[in-house]
Amino acid sequence: MRRVLTILTAIVLSLGSLAVGLLTADLPFWERALELPLEADEIYLPVAHLGPALPAGQSLPAGQSLPAGQSPPTEPPPVPSASAPASAALEFAVTHARESGSRALLVMRGDDLVLSRYFGAEDGQTLLPAGVIARPVVAMATGLALADARIESLEVPVARYLPEWDDEPRGRITLRELLEETSGLESGGDTERLLHRSPWQNLRALPEFATSRGVRMLLGNDFANSALDFRLSHEPGGFYNASPANAQLAALIVERATQEPYERYLDERLWHAIGGGHAELTLDRRAGMPAAHCCWRATAPDALHVLALLANDGMHRGRRVLPAGWVQEMARPSRVNERGGLQVSRSAPGGRLALGGVADGSAFWVVPELRLTILNIATTEGSTPEELAALLLRVYGSVQQ
Repeated sequence: MRRVLTILTAIVLSLGSLAVGLLTADLPFWERALELPLEADEIYLPVAHLGPALPAGQSLPAGQSLPAGQSPPTEPPPVPSASAPASAALEFAVTHARESGSRALLVMRGDDLVLSRYFGAEDGQTLLPAGVIARPVVAMATGLALADARIESLEVPVARYLPEWDDEPRGRITLRELLEETSGLESGGDTERLLHRSPWQNLRALPEFATSRGVRMLLGNDFANSALDFRLSHEPGGFYNASPANAQLAALIVERATQEPYERYLDERLWHAIGGGHAELTLDRRAGMPAAHCCWRATAPDALHVLALLANDGMHRGRRVLPAGWVQEMARPSRVNERGGLQVSRSAPGGRLALGGVADGSAFWVVPELRLTILNIATTEGSTPEELAALLLRVYGSVQQ
């Protein structure tokens, strides 16, 4: 009997130690969960900085303006030369955006800003949530790594860079399938619903909250391993299924292939090239990895300039930033989804091909034929009207203005 008690005591102590260890390792996740739901623009994860640095130890809250000189000044839009009907259409589009919860609505033709409207206290110097650029930026970074000969091709099996998936079906996913959202990886659950309120309000939903891989990709302290934990929901290459793991894993491959932190590679090869001001990406932990699938903060003009690379064949003010032909590669329709390219959607507002994306109510459209870029950044409770691009194309939709 004494031996049995000794064994049981040892088992209990071991399980207790294991539970304490697991809780300690997962403590950042639960600390972040206790903060839910977050107020608008509030973040509590550490951030990586791009562009000109802020003073040591300072992180600017979203919705506040940068100190003078920290970001390039926004060039004023030229006075429209549109006809009276076009001017009326423009004001209707602007009003519609504002009433739907827009914070900033910008339009660029080539390298020229032709519309810049802000609907609150923000302006061109304000850091705003810019997660809508996150996924196209992952595709841009991949193209740069290919041009730098750090990545062999889009058809390479990801196991070459993700040895954790050696000798299993996930390792045969290609980099192209990650970028096209056809990898077959699960979506990660209804993340928006789970994060909309405190998990403690409905204890029955707590197990779903704690085990949701999508939630872990936003609140966890190891985004790379969280993405590597995503399981296959169907055979790779056969179906379109958007998953945050796809962009995160593509960024992880860029990081491993270039042997540079993802945010540093972006800063050197992309952000600096467009003259970007201060921007921030949320990190899983200090000196960790950014949430590459979301969670940027940048000024609206800087976000617009990044997206305008898609309108200008990878050029910024006459200087090549993206490799020649890479915009066309991003725009090519997926074999199984004609409405999707490499981390961009394909649509035809006004009958013209537009590359686009949505995130947290914000949206963008790029019309390469017109060298036109449209960006709408919405409030947390707001959205982007589906017809906004078509409305603005009535004003800016001619080849020559």
